[in-house]
Amino acid sequence: MPQHRQLSAIMFTDIEGYTALMQHDEENALHIRSKHREIFEALTKKFNGELIQYYGDGTLSIFKSSVEAIKCAIEIQIALQKDPVIPLRIGIHVGDIIKTESDIIGDAVNVASRIESIALAGSVLISDKVNDQIRNQNDIKTKFIGVFDFKNVDKGFSVFAVDHHELTIPKLTDLKSKNQEKLKKPKGLNRKSVYGIVLAVIALTILVYFGKLRHDDNQILKRSIAVLPFLNMSQDSDSENFTDGVTEDIVLQLSKINELHVISRASIMQFKDSKESISEIAKTLGVSYVLEGSVRKYGDKIRINAQLIDAKNNKYLWGENYDKTLTEIFEIQSQVSNEIAKALKITLSTNEIINLNKAPTENVKAYNFYKEGQRFLNQGGGKVEELRRAEDLFKKAISVDPEFCRAYVGLADTYLEYIYWGRGAPREILQQALTPALKALEINPSDGGSYGALGAISYYRFEKDMALSYLNRAVEINPNYVGAYDKLAWIRLFEGNLDEAITLFTKALELDPLSTKNIANKAFAHYYFDEYDKGIKILDNALEKFPDDNMLMFMKGNLLTGAKRYKEAIEVFNSRTVGINTNWMLGYAYAMSGQIQKANDILDYQLNKSKVTFVPPYMIATIYMGLGDKEKALHYLEKDYETGGLGLFFWGLKRDVKFEALRAEPRFIALLNEIN
Repeated sequence: MPQHRQLSAIMFTDIEGYTALMQHDEENALHIRSKHREIFEALTKKFNGELIQYYGDGTLSIFKSSVEAIKCAIEIQIALQKDPVIPLRIGIHVGDIIKTESDIIGDAVNVASRIESIALAGSVLISDKVNDQIRNQNDIKTKFIGVFDFKNVDKGFSVFAVDHHELTIPKLTDLKSKNQEKLKKPKGLNRKSVYGIVLAVIALTILVYFGKLRHDDNQILKRSIAVLPFLNMSQDSDSENFTDGVTEDIVLQLSKINELHVISRASIMQFKDSKESISEIAKTLGVSYVLEGSVRKYGDKIRINAQLIDAKNNKYLWGENYDKTLTEIFEIQSQVSNEIAKALKITLSTNEIINLNKAPTENVKAYNFYKEGQRFLNQGGGKVEELRRAEDLFKKAISVDPEFCRAYVGLADTYLEYIYWGRGAPREILQQALTPALKALEINPSDGGSYGALGAISYYRFEKDMALSYLNRAVEINPNYVGAYDKLAWIRLFEGNLDEAITLFTKALELDPLSTKNIANKAFAHYYFDEYDKGIKILDNALEKFPDDNMLMFMKGNLLTGAKRYKEAIEVFNSRTVGINTNWMLGYAYAMSGQIQKANDILDYQLNKSKVTFVPPYMIATIYMGLGDKEKALHYLEKDYETGGLGLFFWGLKRDVKFEALRAEPRFIALLNEIN
């Protein structure tokens, strides 16, 4: 039988509920199927498609281009909305197929079938590969739905819905997927960088110790640990960054273990070169155990020394030296296997075993670019030049190793930082962030960072259900994921659940106890429930420890405006070391206190600035609210929504006392309906 290979757009269709209809009204069912086939055949021909086969109430067809396949699918769905309405599901994928005289075969056919199986009636679902091919088609819009694991398909697939006013646009929670997410079985270890394996050994050895505590001592201890910044013992010019990278990645490795409460990188790095004792540091961070160590690089070799310490009595519980090359491993496999066998004294999930033994990359150059990018990203001040540098370095890491999952996550996180600090229009930046986040998930479906990035993207898009799905998955994989707990807290807050929000903010703070951002967020949560004094008290206590922290003072100023203590708010805003006389909330406070000229000065500054760079319109709307100009405030709020909305502030419009005067306005109500 003659056959040949070709690249095609593959379309599957299926009439929803047809079997049940056939049982109850055979004549009507046959009429519906006849109409479906008549419309399908005419439109398939119109768009240069080829019908491969009918199967009961469904069809399989192929097209020469993804654009023609999608346009055909849209017209089919529109035509089937006319009485009698036919509830059709459509799935489209593009890939290499083998075509015979009567059939087509190939993995791409299976994927198209699986995509169709999760669709809703009236919708057209497409794969990420199809979406990539139609990205520049201005007349075709799509909406990201989620990532799915399909039966008999090795990797997760990103699914998009064709966004058309006459089509159904499903939400993630609406899709009736029969494909439960499965943990992949661990494969045999191959040649990896010694670095990743050493981290796994350290992590597993610590697990052995905690496991012995639980089983041998028959008691459950609080398994909390801080990894102090490792000491750099090298002479290389780049050795300091490399050593910090070792510390950070050990933190990341340990964070994947459910039984460990691991302090985040942001808090532990504050103890770099600290003279404080182990017990003092442990008390500050609220942990029972501390891991310390050193790193020495010489040529292409590395020595990592690590010791586990019981902070209560300053007793060394375990220590080990690891001498290997930077890029290769020879005798480590048996050692890792031995450590895993010992670690079975406690229960490790399949996913934990896989993740603990997976090196981030085998390419040292890519790793170095990545760690340098992390250094700029972790500066935390939102400076555009730092974010651009981080973006460039993550892209370099990807160019060197296109399968480096963490580099894609780092790039997505960098784009999200642009949004957090109001450095660009969210709608455009979110589209940029989505591509690397999806690629990261495709490379490693068990990486918590990619789910966290996708959850944050959904959060900023006001897609609550999707955000919850991804963020919850992120903390399942990495139970110490601070950023995921933070986003989950804000979502619960805006649902009206203050208690659950505070619990989640507290969890984030336990993992990152020295983060003034997390303290500020927990305090500011009370703003949305008119509990201003509670929030101010939290901030006053924190300011005793961090007296010059700009984030704490900014949030305190916000809470003071909520309490209508405008003069105090102005004093706090003016005591900050950044943004004095340009702060949008200072402009609001001036306006509410009757200092109109000063408010207008800040407003003029923001308006002029917006002519040359992006300024979140929400900020300008806030100043207009203080000035009592509801019309202009509404205009800028609507403009803000058009650009994508300013994150948590925009989510909180419904509860924000600053906008109370707009709550009866039809335009404001319409805006709230768009985001809630």
